[in-house]
Amino acid sequence: MDERVSVAHNLATTWHAGELRKYTGTPYIVHPEAVARLIGTVPHTWQMLAAALLHDVLEVDERLCAERRLIILDQLGCEVLDLVLEVTNPSKRSDGKRPIRKAIDRAHLAKASPAAQTLRIADGIDNLESLASRDPAFAKTYALEKSLIIPLTVQGDAVLHARFVAAVAKIL
Repeated sequence: MDERVSVAHNLATTWHAGELRKYTGTPYIVHPEAVARLIGTVPHTWQMLAAALLHDVLEVDERLCAERRLIILDQLGCEVLDLVLEVTNPSKRSDGKRPIRKAIDRAHLAKASPAAQTLRIADGIDNLESLASRDPAFAKTYALEKSLIIPLTVQGDAVLHARFVAAVAKIL
């Protein structure tokens, strides 16, 4: 494994310490690792693997987010930080109900680079696969939301995009 990817893995492991996946009860780091594995199956860069591991670490309070941004920038550089920022949902609970927050997140995703779109697709695939068997009712809500980002992620990896579309369709 590239040393820089190991740095990202160590950061993600530290920052997700004590967090558990909602539906599985497994340590949260299992999810970013799964996203990174998906990224590793298609053409990628080390920066994409690092960002896959770190894709959820900035969805915290503003002070902690600022600290983590500086650490990522210092240890992994601006390209990794930019990718993480591109896939970090900008909406906050204070923005309103879930449909409003998801619209904010889609507007942000609409500006994402192809690499960030690939990351968002991989994240969606792993989440859809986790939800399908564990919470079928919410899986349907989540799949409907993800169906709205299908056209916003067409510049992402074609193989993962097709898998994402199929995962959404399977639930709907």
